[in-house]
This record gives sequence, structure tokens and C-alpha cells, in this order.
Amino acid sequence: MGQDGLTSTFEEGPLSRRTLFELRLYSTFIFVFAALLLQFILTFYTASLLQAYSYPIRYGLFTINYLSESRANWTVDQVFLVFGSGPLIVSAAGWFLLFILRTIRFLKWKTRLAVTWMAFLMVNAIPCGLVAGLFFFDGIGIPFQWTVESIIARGVIAIAVLLILVVFNRYWRLLFLKTSFSAAFLHTRGHQKIFLTNIYTRPWIYGLIILMLFNWPFYSFFWPAFLVSVGYCAIPFSNHKHLYPNILIMKSGNKIFASRTHILYFIIAIVIAWIAGNFSINF
Repeated sequence: MGQDGLTSTFEEGPLSRRTLFELRLYSTFIFVFAALLLQFILTFYTASLLQAYSYPIRYGLFTINYLSESRANWTVDQVFLVFGSGPLIVSAAGWFLLFILRTIRFLKWKTRLAVTWMAFLMVNAIPCGLVAGLFFFDGIGIPFQWTVESIIARGVIAIAVLLILVVFNRYWRLLFLKTSFSAAFLHTRGHQKIFLTNIYTRPWIYGLIILMLFNWPFYSFFWPAFLVSVGYCAIPFSNHKHLYPNILIMKSGNKIFASRTHILYFIIAIVIAWIAGNFSINF
């Protein structure tokens, strides 16, 4: 077996099956809660502005069901204010979180992972929102479709944005690698790929399945499409022998889950959030 082989089959250490399982489980929980927080912020912000304009909606914690689709009483400025300013503010907040990640170098790895997931989702609120808004008339897709009526033109813009994200995904992969708590994940390209798979790719897939439950019934497919599009970092765009050499990490000897009870707490929190999300109010 080569150096880049199935090292994760070791019975002990950070590359053991158990550690990798707990790692992707923990990262899945963080991704789910970060995505729900983003969805709640944008939904609440948009609903508040819609209420200010007396626009009829059915509001839930994570979804808005529009009870009218008339464009007659809307101006372009109002559309951009209601549906475009939220993603812009969130994206700016995401860049601020990136500033924190760059300036505070000695964050504990769990804190760094949470901030990284949150920053990743927030910064991508605009580009991934444009990709999702290609077909779905919701969120930032509303001003996108309002101003670019040609689906061909929207398609060219969305594809161009997605390609740019894929080409420059190395930046985000580096940030996720910096959440490592052991140098064992960074020794070889194979180990780096193992870590990225368990800290990002698989948690994104598992989290996507969980998050679909929060959008059911699908009043709009905008959020599912957005969550699918943030998986662009799963597409590698590097052939270097070592993806990212000389990474400074905060080592940790602590277990990922100190007790199985902590896993239960995460599950209970997700269930409570799902139940709360099923209640809605008409405005």
C-alpha cells in the first residue's frame, strides 16, 4: 500500500475510521446550523422589508411563501432594496469573518471550523445566489431575473460565475485545511484530500440532505439550488504534488465529541429547529 493509500484504515490516530467519522459528523452539524442561520437571517430581513411594503406573505423561520406575484406596484429600486440588499449585507459580513480568520491566527480548530463554514456561506450569498437565481424567482434571483430577462443571458452570467468559483476554489480549500487539528492530515496530498473530503465534501452532501427537510414543501427551489451550488469546492482544481504546504494549525489532543451525549444534543437541536420552521404566520 502506497503512502497515499487508505491510511484512514489505521485503528488509532487522527486518520482512524472513528476519528474521520466523528470529524465529518461534527462538520455536518456545523454546516447545517450555519446554513440555517444564513437562511433565517436572509428570510427574516426580506420578510421585514416585505411587511414594510405591505406585501402579502406567509412567513416561516426559513421560508417565505409569496401570496402575490404582481410586479405592477414595484420599482426596480424597491426590488433591489428588498431582495438584493440582504445578500449584499450578508456577503459583507462574510468578508469580515474572513478578516477575523486572517488576523486571529490562534483560534481553536472547532471555532475556526464554525467561522470558516459561516464565512464560506455568507460570502457566497451573492455568487451562488446568482447561480440559483438562474431559474428560480426568489431571493437575489428576483432582481437578477427582473433586470436580465433573457434566460440565455442569465445562463451565461450564472455559468461564468460558477466557473470563476471553481477556478478559485483553492482559496476556500486552504481555509478548510487550516481547520485541521493534526499535522497528520497535511503530510501528503492524499492525506490532505482525505481531510477535505471529511471536513467539507461529505458534510456538504449529508448536510444537503438534512437541509432539504427544512425547505419541504418546496414553495421555491431557490434555497435547494443555492445549497447545491455551494458544493463547487468539491471540484478540485489543482494538480500540485502538495496542495497547500506550510500551513500553521492549532493542534488538539481533545476528542471531537467528548461524549455521545453531545451528538444527541446536536440532533435534538436540529429536530427543534425543524419543528419551529414548520410554523408560519401570514402577513
